[in-house]
Amino acid sequence: MKIILNGKSRKVGVKTLEELMTQLKFDLERTLVSVNGNVIDRKKFSESVLSDGDKVEAFSFVGGG
Repeated sequence: MKIILNGKSRKVGVKTLEELMTQLKFDLERTLVSVNGNVIDRKKFSESVLSDGDKVEAFSFVGGG
């Protein structure tokens, strides 16, 4: 299946948003994700099934001082 991740086409072998974020080593507690323009609640990552052609945008928050 192919998705668009942060503007780049990517072939993936996962079914859910949680699997994708885990495979890409995103910190699930510090990541905001939208799929096709809809922000997904972290609690629903495991329920969010990806489809061919989905546009996924992922943003990680970092702290500093």
